Amino acid sequence: MKTQTEYEERDAIRRQAEERKRANEEAARPCIAGDIPRMESLAFKVKAAVLPDVPLEEVRAAVGLTLGKVGDIEIPDDDIKERVLITTIPTQCRSDFHFLVNVREGRDKKIRWLRVSAENAPAGYHPKLQSELGREFEAEREQQRIQAAQKKNEEEFRAHFAELNESRQDLLQSVKVSDVRSLCDTKSCATRTLEFKITNVSKRPVVDVSFGWMFLPSKFAECPSELATNERGIGLVLQPGQTEKKTIYVFNAPETREARLCLKVTNLRRPYSWER
Repeated sequence: MKTQTEYEERDAIRRQAEERKRANEEAARPCIAGDIPRMESLAFKVKAAVLPDVPLEEVRAAVGLTLGKVGDIEIPDDDIKERVLITTIPTQCRSDFHFLVNVREGRDKKIRWLRVSAENAPAGYHPKLQSELGREFEAEREQQRIQAAQKKNEEEFRAHFAELNESRQDLLQSVKVSDVRSLCDTKSCATRTLEFKITNVSKRPVVDVSFGWMFLPSKFAECPSELATNERGIGLVLQPGQTEKKTIYVFNAPETREARLCLKVTNLRRPYSWER
């Protein structure tokens, strides 16, 4: 019986304390409404004082100068390799309402984020995280990285597009064919081996150099200006000034050894950055 009475007394005391707290909070609402602009102004000053690429100790000093008090640096529960600066912006009214200010430092010693939350906020004021008062530095850095990568890709695309617009003939002149030899098979010239050298005479790399060839009929005095591609070069990158030997095997060639050979570069391109 005594135990039940003691429990009821304690419960009554607890309810009375809660009622007093609610009454005090309600009475403090006009005061808090007038104090919120000051608190938000301080939070914005803290936001301006927190720099993303400085040690947490310097952030602590800067925030301390802004608020007139030095916060505590602690180890967060979810990652022992990181640190967090914890401080508050209390109201000047008779209330438990305050801003909780957390500045998180990552493993790389860069500031990950500044977050401000409203604790014990009065009715009518958004509770918990106040996104406009904080900054997500880690997310901003990632966004900057993505934007930089996109810009680089766009620049490479524009550069490649400009290269595609080069005069095709000028581009074909980037590679010089020399030391051409047409070797007949031991039994017949109908099967031949074409040996020659190719040299990149331009100032930039080239890749995928392809060739066209034909044996000139006797009624033609000159090789045609263009030839169909017979041999496609895939993947070979020629740096400026570089020379490579090429061998092409030809079947169904003219039987006569004196047949005149026409051999030209028919296609190539500039390599992408990752191919160089």
